[in-house]
Amino acid sequence: MKLNFNSIRYVAAGLLLICLSTANLRAQWQAFTPVLSDTIGISDLRIAQDNDSVAWAVAMKYDVDSTQYGWVPIDSLFFVKTADAGATWSGGKIPLGIEPYASNICPISADEAWVTGIDADYFSYIMHTTDGGLSWQRQFETGFAEGSSYINLVHFWDAQHGVAMGDPAVSANDTIPFFEIYTTSDGGQNWTRTGSNNIPAVLPDEYGFSGNYFVSGETIWFSTFNFNSFTWVRAFRSTDRGLSWTASDALAGDLSFADSLHGVGSEYGEPSYLLRYTADGGTTWTDLPEMEPGLISSLVLIPESYYILAVVRTNNITGPFRTIISTDLGTSWTEIGTSELAGNAKFRSPRLGYAGEWQPSDHATRMYKYAGSPLTGLFSGKTLQAQVIVAPNPTADILSVFIDADQPADYTLLLNDAAGRLITRLHLDKAAQGSTQLDLRTLPAGIYTLTVSSEKGYATKRVVKQ
Repeated sequence: MKLNFNSIRYVAAGLLLICLSTANLRAQWQAFTPVLSDTIGISDLRIAQDNDSVAWAVAMKYDVDSTQYGWVPIDSLFFVKTADAGATWSGGKIPLGIEPYASNICPISADEAWVTGIDADYFSYIMHTTDGGLSWQRQFETGFAEGSSYINLVHFWDAQHGVAMGDPAVSANDTIPFFEIYTTSDGGQNWTRTGSNNIPAVLPDEYGFSGNYFVSGETIWFSTFNFNSFTWVRAFRSTDRGLSWTASDALAGDLSFADSLHGVGSEYGEPSYLLRYTADGGTTWTDLPEMEPGLISSLVLIPESYYILAVVRTNNITGPFRTIISTDLGTSWTEIGTSELAGNAKFRSPRLGYAGEWQPSDHATRMYKYAGSPLTGLFSGKTLQAQVIVAPNPTADILSVFIDADQPADYTLLLNDAAGRLITRLHLDKAAQGSTQLDLRTLPAGIYTLTVSSEKGYATKRVVKQ
């Protein structure tokens, strides 16, 4: 797409427009290569509960082809972390058993984190660091000892209060297996198992799924899976940090909640995904429209707006890896950029998000920080307080765009076709007034949507190409 600039230009309204410097941006994810020489795949990423500048991820080795990722057993897991809101990333190894497989990671601060997983003998581990990953100590060696109990997650709300969850197992008082869930209030020194009377009974062939959980405030959810039918089953929820649980027929994994009530999940029904949405904390779930064919790398319900963001792909190596957003709960989707294969994306707010790269085939693994600050207004759902004029409209060739606002701001302009595919993406540097032109001569006739977004809000304009 050709972009034209004019230092002074008039549109049909007869207003003087000041040229803004522009650049065609390919992506809104800013890439960072951690201090790791290995090519690895990020399997779980989490933001610290009380410090948005801190995020940790756990990674494993995979055998990558265009259709699937196969775990490669090696002698260590890897961790990657940032303590400065994604400006820099560091990492190292986690000595978790023989040929370990990661379940999840949970950071508290730049120095303290927990990680869980199993080794080649299906022995479950909870590992804890208090020195930023330089050393790791094993906790709770007597837990998850049954052969049927595979640890799926550990989460700490602070340095003292945490919960750990594994697959169904019997207890000293119960001969019928139930989900093995423990809580601690002393930093993991002692753990108490939640009784079977406080956990819904297990359904046939129902198990947990490693790392498939979400936390918002005091509430934690995890999804269950039937490995015979390869379908998601239920969403378990605790509002008291794991002491008692309820369950609902969510039929969805990859859970993402914007707050304690509003959440989204997905189930893959080849060749498309089925999305499900809840507005009551997971008590009931509503089917959303089926997504376009493809594979989801990240699924996020953005806080504040309840817009859905997804990173989708058609294969694991060559892409394209498209970032798309729905402002109407999946009825329609708008592509906002292409990126590397950003997985496990987490957003604490419309202004802050992180992601980790699925294992690449030709370069060291990257971490990502959301770097699309002018799109914050789109993510938040707020209305842009500025006058946006497009003229002439309809047009057969050149479309002029004029933005007039009270305060200077950076802007992102997205031009999408009727199917939501991104035609071009432009960045306009900070200014109170400005204009630019879009050359539409090579585009097919039809209806297009122009989105103008700043950090404070966004506006859309319907554009007709003759």
